[in-house]
Amino acid sequence: MRTPLLPLQRLLDCMQHPPRPDDPSAYEIASTLHKQSLAAIEEITLEFEECLAAGISEQTLHKYVSTCQEKLTALCNDVPFSWLEVETSAPVEYDEWRYLCNDICHQLEDLILYLMLTYARFYNKMAVTPNVYRELMRQRIAPGLSVIRSWFAETDETCRELQLMILGLYDAFLPEVPNKMNYYQLDFLRELQQALLKYWSQEDNTMEHGLLQQLLFSLNFNSTDYYHYCTSYISQQLLELPDTHTQLDLLSFIHKTLCQIPVKQGLAYSHDAPSIIALLKEWLLVESKYLQSGMKRHSSKSVQQFKTLPENFKLQTSLTLPELAALFRILKEAGIIENRNMQDVFRLLALCFSVQKKEAFEGNSFQSNYYHISGETLKKMEDLAHSLVRKTYQLRKGL
Repeated sequence: MRTPLLPLQRLLDCMQHPPRPDDPSAYEIASTLHKQSLAAIEEITLEFEECLAAGISEQTLHKYVSTCQEKLTALCNDVPFSWLEVETSAPVEYDEWRYLCNDICHQLEDLILYLMLTYARFYNKMAVTPNVYRELMRQRIAPGLSVIRSWFAETDETCRELQLMILGLYDAFLPEVPNKMNYYQLDFLRELQQALLKYWSQEDNTMEHGLLQQLLFSLNFNSTDYYHYCTSYISQQLLELPDTHTQLDLLSFIHKTLCQIPVKQGLAYSHDAPSIIALLKEWLLVESKYLQSGMKRHSSKSVQQFKTLPENFKLQTSLTLPELAALFRILKEAGIIENRNMQDVFRLLALCFSVQKKEAFEGNSFQSNYYHISGETLKKMEDLAHSLVRKTYQLRKGL
């Protein structure tokens, strides 16, 4: 039995010799290339259908789809960008070789969509989007810019028009695969956002990078896939933060931001579901409670470990609380001491040290002085450094 990999290889081979713009025989080369590539693409789909009819194993079918996806992505990324740009303002000459090459790009896109939709179980939708697919998608978005411009009048009617345009374009991606965010849809969001940015740059205005997200919030784009995209994006940001306190600060900031977004009343992607902002607020609350409970468990465990110190143990120091905090901040910045969770350090120091003048020494007060050092305290740290240098010199002389 033949496999789709044979016509795939023929497609790759014929695309190795594209026409050059300065070649007098460019049209003849493009015409031959067009016929060969379209025949190979058609044969690829026929071979896949025959494989299904023959009942080949899912493992083999998965291998065929994965190989085709990988090879087609590499092929599309090598396609000259000029093939995707057809000048519509000039008189159309149907013997122009670039139109033949442009049609090849559209046929490649159709083949990608065929694999993505027909063999959705085996197609890696989290892989990088082929350049051909991304550029053709951008060209389709361009006509909607007139609607985007009218939205800035901020009337409910034009806002509704914009929402319908977004929903129509968005739903056109993967109607057979509901509620599944992937790079193809994310690229659509990015391209639409770039269109907004381009328009605003022409108007000499500024725009925040997250305007598209705010727009979807304002239009109550409460689809399941957009909800999963938002929660996944926030979760990734949380993973990049150093400690639980910073993570809780981020969740609190996002919650406040959501509360400030104006929402167009009566609009919704799904009228039977809660608003996207309500859904995300609920998720933020659950995440915050989870982090807080984890922090309490960790704190309780840390305190139990710290209680192994001798009873009433305190290390006396002549430094004040701000000076001790500044000292540890300097040691930390110099890379002399290191701990991934500074909250543990603050609690440990409060248990172990007794500062001058019997100041109240708690982890929170130490933390406040650690992050906010006054100029007077820094001057005392300079004096302390000079004193340490002199003492080091004296010790060296005594050896």
